[in-house]
Order: sequence, then structure tokens, then C-alpha cells
Amino acid sequence: MSDKTHASYLKIDDWLGKAHRLSRIFDYAGAGIFFLDQTGRFIRTNAAMCNRLLYAPGDLENRHSLDLLYKKDADGIQETLNEMLAGKRTAYRTQLRYQRRDGSIFWGDMSLALIQSKGKKFETIIGVVIDINKQKQAEAKLRTSEDRYRRVFDKSGAASIIIEPDMTITMANEEFEKLTGYAIHEIEHHMKWSAFIAPQDLEKMSYYHHQRRMPDEYAPDEYECQIINRSGDVRDIFIKVGMLPDGIRSIASFMDVTSFKKTAGALKDSEAKLLAIIEAAEGLIYTCNQDYVIEFMNKALVDKIGKDATGCLCYQSLYQRDRQCPWCAWQEVFSGNAGRKEFESPVDNRWYDAMMSPIFGDTGSVARFEAFLIDITDRKQAEKALMEREVYLRKENVRLKSSIRDRFRFGDIIGKSTVMQQVYELILNAAATDANVIISGESGTGKELVAQAVHKMSERSKSAFVVVNCGAIPENLLESEFFGYKKGAFTGAERNKHGYLDLADGGTLFLDELGEIGLNMQVKLLRVIEGMGYRPVGSERMHHPDIRIIAATNRDLADRVRSGKMREDFFYRIHVIPIHLPPLRDRKEDIPLLIDHFMQKYGDRDKLPPITGKMLDASQAYDWPGNIRELQNVLHRYMTLNRFDVSAISLKKQTADPLIDSDPGMGITESTLPASVEAYEKQLIIKVLEKNQWHRGKAAEDLGIHRRTLFKKIKKYRIDHA
Repeated sequence: MSDKTHASYLKIDDWLGKAHRLSRIFDYAGAGIFFLDQTGRFIRTNAAMCNRLLYAPGDLENRHSLDLLYKKDADGIQETLNEMLAGKRTAYRTQLRYQRRDGSIFWGDMSLALIQSKGKKFETIIGVVIDINKQKQAEAKLRTSEDRYRRVFDKSGAASIIIEPDMTITMANEEFEKLTGYAIHEIEHHMKWSAFIAPQDLEKMSYYHHQRRMPDEYAPDEYECQIINRSGDVRDIFIKVGMLPDGIRSIASFMDVTSFKKTAGALKDSEAKLLAIIEAAEGLIYTCNQDYVIEFMNKALVDKIGKDATGCLCYQSLYQRDRQCPWCAWQEVFSGNAGRKEFESPVDNRWYDAMMSPIFGDTGSVARFEAFLIDITDRKQAEKALMEREVYLRKENVRLKSSIRDRFRFGDIIGKSTVMQQVYELILNAAATDANVIISGESGTGKELVAQAVHKMSERSKSAFVVVNCGAIPENLLESEFFGYKKGAFTGAERNKHGYLDLADGGTLFLDELGEIGLNMQVKLLRVIEGMGYRPVGSERMHHPDIRIIAATNRDLADRVRSGKMREDFFYRIHVIPIHLPPLRDRKEDIPLLIDHFMQKYGDRDKLPPITGKMLDASQAYDWPGNIRELQNVLHRYMTLNRFDVSAISLKKQTADPLIDSDPGMGITESTLPASVEAYEKQLIIKVLEKNQWHRGKAAEDLGIHRRTLFKKIKKYRIDHA
């Protein structure tokens, strides 16, 4: 405590001591009282203030007053308190929240007053805090009750309004909106009930309205009149009016009886009209008095239980129980409030949504209640099934994630390294959604296997998995291959053909070598991805396939976007869930597993050649530029030729350009010039393809020819990658 604060404390203590009555008021007052110094800190607090905030006497002294406030309220009062501390303001009152010692919230009505001595701008600030916690809780309950009432009001099934003494409509439901043709926002607080009444009934209705609000006067609760809707049509209406518990407002419900008037004439009395509404309802309806005795049952309920149980106890006759049903809202209803519960009937084991509403008697008290039951079994079963599936999927996801931590394979994918465990988790995440996936990685890393794993784990697993090698399709055939064509669409189209998109409908379309697709085709595929569909060549009918796209590439697609070879919007539509496959040189701990896998796959299990330590050391030392595909070929050659040599096919050890330093005559035995040229051309194409790991697009670039020209020559010379 500072010297100045200590001096203020002594002065206030002396001031209270001199006025014995003030001292007793301060100490024993029911309201919290405190004094603040020039910095806003507590000098003195009485017992009530400490008790309200759950602090011991003296604990609050020298603490800043804003520290005890709920943060938002402290921010709001900061400026005002500063003005009072500066002597610019002498009084202030507000309602705010304090934060008790245990973290709970306490509402208080706080008044601050500046105490000044003669010649001084500031002496101290006295504060009084009145407990309004119960008031705030009551207000919260009232808001909740009003919200519940509004929901019940909106779903009552009949056109209804709340009418103020001056006939202004303050609440209207959707049915009233349909009845009058006016929107709710046009009606509520803007229109009077009298605006809808036909001229011949206006005087009668106005008289009833005012009589109903006068003591000892009588006005019927039910009557008929005509209203005029927005279109000018006159409708015959049956009205049921009742006063709300506040005795000021009334609630009116309406039934359009125009059709009844035209076909069967007016009903005899209001009870018959109300009964017709109840009997026409799809739900089960009954009314009971305070002793649970059934006074009315609608036909649907009588038919359901097979008897008229009027005069019997509801819980016995309807639910076969010995005592009141646990879901019954009897207490709420006879307090004047509607109650709503969902319950499972022990009789037929079906679920019902029960709305219980009070029915007021002539004295204004609740005389009976009405129960309206709707069968919601189908909805509950659907909710239960959904919850069970959610629990199952959550457990399955946890099980799968935990099971892959120590495993060395995921489907046909082999590897237990950390990077592959991360790939497995990405596969699971991708399979749980229907978003597009892009798989990147060097050639030979197994991108198609990953795509197949995502498909098999997804909900599309029972549908087709269609593989498209984008780099192997000539550009002039892309549209017909993807979209298909109709018979006669062009020369040679002798029959209808389904394109890749049709074949993958409902399943997954795997686009390998995505970076080879040209800009024109990107635009057309983008339209399909965005849901605008496509037309097969020669067809006028638009197709809208349900497909998921998984794409693979060994190119830097972002670089292709920057260079203008790929559309940015197409890139972002495909690049939703990225999965990157590491090269084999970054996961060499998986090499022994891969060797064992391929040996078992391609060799005779009883006659497998041995893998020596020297072979394993060579495998670990080699960088495998062709990745898993290269390892697979080496092992296949070893099991076929009994020769394990990784250096002989190393592409990284080449120092000279094979296009320049190759011997033109090497391996050529033909005697004629054309035959020799073709033999050399074939050897050159094979060597460049091997250099580029058989990537045809890159090989065409190195050879300086068009990709389609390379495809024709590969076909001509029957060059086979295998």
C-alpha cells in the first residue's frame, strides 16, 4: 500500500469512525460498498462486497477495481472511470459483471460518486453495488421461455396472431402469412388486425375486441367473420380468440372455412369447427384435466389404440403405466407454459414428438391440457444410424491410423519409413473425402498404386477406377477419348463410343502425366469439374458425370502455370489434396522390403536366388534415378539372367551426350542405307527413352521432334518398354 493510499485509508476510516451510523451502515449494509483512490484501486470494501465476490475481508484492498470486472465490461467502463478519477465526471451508474474469485460471474447494479473536499478536485470515489444476479437469471429464463413460445406458436398448424390493445399485430406465423398474402415482416408491428376485416364485420369485431379487455364484460371466444386478403379475395374465417395471461394481449387462431361454406354450409357451432380441425390433423391428439383423466381423443388416436379411452387415466390407457409418465410436461403446462418432449412409447416402441399446451378455463387458470403427438420414429432411426456410422467411422479411422504406424505395407504399397507412414496417413485423409487429389513424384515412385489405394479406401471403391495416360494420347484424339462420340460424328465413327468420363461415372478418373494435357483440353475438363458437363462429339445431349479426379505428375505444375502451359484455375481445381511420393534415394531403409517383395512376386518361391550382403550394400549405395521401377527391373533381370548389376544401367554416370558420342554403326548389321538409318534411329530412340525413364514427352523434346511423331516411330519400330 502506497503512502498516499494509506493516508486515504486512514482518512476514510476516521471519517466513518466519526459518524458511528455511517460506520454501521458501511459494515452491515446488504449492498456492496467500496472506496477508490486516485489510481482506481480499492481503499476500503465492506463485508457485503467481499462476500459477493467470494473474497475474505481485506483481500480486495489495494487491488485495481477493473481487475475484478468481466473483461468486456472492464473495457467498456475504462474511459468513464478515467474521467471520474480526473474529476471530469462526478457520478455514473451502470449494470455490469464482476468475476468472482472462483471464476463465476456476478451481476451488479453499480453506482459511482466522486467525493471532493473544498479546494480539491479529487478526494475519493465511493461505489455501491446492488445484487441483481437473480434478476438477470430471471431475464435469461424469460428470453428462453419466449423463444420456446415463438417456436410453438410458429408450428401450431393454424394461422395465428398476437393482438395488442390498439389492434396492432405483434406476432404472426407462416400460416397467417399464407392466409392473407402478406409477408410476416410487413404484418408484425406494422398492420392492425382491423385492416384485414371485411367492412360488414368490422364493427362487430371491434366491439368484441374492446369488450374482451374490460372487466365484467363479455365477448365471445369464437365467432365467424370475413376477411379480405392481399389479392382482394373474400374468405370466410372461423376465429378462436383468447386472452394471454398478461390480460392485455389476445391470441387469435383462424381457419379458412370458405370451402366448407360453399360445399356443406356453415357448421353448427364453434366446437364442431374446432373438432373438424383436430380430426383432420395427422397426429394423435387428446386432452386431459388436472387429474390426468382423458376428456377427448381424436379419431386417429382411437383407431390406434383400438378403443375410446375417454374418462380413463392417460398414463394407464395410452401408455400402460402405473404412474405419471416421466416425459410428461404436466408441471410446465399447469404453470401456463407449453411443453415439448420426445419419448419412446413403451407400448409400440415407437418415438413421438409430444407438444403439450395449456387450455385456460373461464377463470383464466389452466383447466386442462392438450397433447399433440407426431410419430418421429423414422427420423430417430435415421439419426441413430447416422450416429452409429459416425462412431464406426471414427473408430475405423483411429484403428487404421494406429495400424499403419508400424506396418511395412499399405495395400500394394511397400515401405515402413517415416516418409511412407506420412504418405499412408495422407491416403486415409484423401479417401475420407471426395475432393480431387494430385500425386506428385519422380517417374517410377508408384503414383498409380497410391491412386488405386485412395480409390479402394473411398466410398467409390465399388465403382470403376479408370486410368488415362495423358501423355500417350495424340492431341487431336483427346476430346473423343475423354468425351466419347456418337456414331457418324466423323469419318470412321461406325458406332457409339463411351469416353473416359462416362466410363468413370460414379467412380474415379486417374489422369497420369497430367502436365501433358494442352490448354484447350484443360478448359473443357475444367467445365466438367465445375459441374457444367460436356457433350460427346456429335451429340446434342449434355452429360453430367459424377467423378472424382486423381491426377499424377512428375513435372512442376506450378512452374507450368508460371510459364503459361497450364491454366491457373485448372491447377487449383486439381490441386486440392496434394500427396508427394519421395524418391527411393530418400527412403533407402525400404529397399530390403522392396527387394523381398519383388523376389516373392516374380520368382519361384522354392528356387529364389540368394541376395547377398554385397548386393544389399550396392543397392544402398546406388541412388536409383528410375526409383522403384528401376529396382523392379534389376531384380527381374537378376532372377532371369542371374546377374545383379546396378551400375550397368546407371544414368547418372553418363558424362557424354548419347546423341553425340554414340557410335552410329554399333549393333547395326543391315547392308542397305535405309535399313541402317532405321536401325540407328531405333537405337537412338531407345537410348533417349531410357535416359528419360521412358517419359515420352521429355524424350520427344530431347530428340527435337513432335510428341506425335515419336509415338508413330515407337509404334513403327515396335519399341516395348517391358
